[in-house]
Amino acid sequence: MKKRFLKPLLFSALILTAMQLPACKSKTKTTESTDTTVTVTDTVAQTAPVVIAEDDTLSKNTVDAVKDFPGVKAEVMNGEINLTGEITREKLQQLMMSLNALHPKKINNNLTIIK
Repeated sequence: MKKRFLKPLLFSALILTAMQLPACKSKTKTTESTDTTVTVTDTVAQTAPVVIAEDDTLSKNTVDAVKDFPGVKAEVMNGEINLTGEITREKLQQLMMSLNALHPKKINNNLTIIK
């Protein structure tokens, strides 16, 4: 008995739903329009200027940074540090971190990594 009652109920619900949907689509919504003025201003994010150390200060600090790494030679020219010599892979990371802290324009790494 439940099956006989369930099928007609579902069928009638389906028909009612189908009849409701097209009726909703034909309705139009009226809204009042308001004039809104939006002003957009161009803003440029102000970033701090990049500070590059002078050659004199940079060369003094580079000598101090490189003295703990025997076999490494460093020259400073136009804000760039040129590295030559030999270093182990473990010590290379420490050296690069200490040299980057001096804020050079560029570090030219021509070091040979030894085991």
